[in-house]
Amino acid sequence: MATRDELFALFDQLGIAHRTLEHPAVFRVGEGEEIKAGLPGGHTKNLFLKDAKDRLWLISALQDTRIDLKRLPAVIGSAKLSFGRRSGCSRPWR
Repeated sequence: MATRDELFALFDQLGIAHRTLEHPAVFRVGEGEEIKAGLPGGHTKNLFLKDAKDRLWLISALQDTRIDLKRLPAVIGSAKLSFGRRSGCSRPWR
């Protein structure tokens, strides 16, 4: 696995413009609004889901996208979905 510095060096070598903003971790869409306000582009939310066949799914969408978990399986070809659980924890991610 490449280090952060190696990744940035590769971007430079390939002529890929990049900019990094260091900030505290953000766990919910509503958190970090002051951070996102200064960043251009779309901002996303990520849902870590598990289906009834024990397959894991990571859904990324623009932060304002409404995601209907009852309709999503037909869209992505999964079984019924629920929120994945943290390793070693009985509570789902929230």
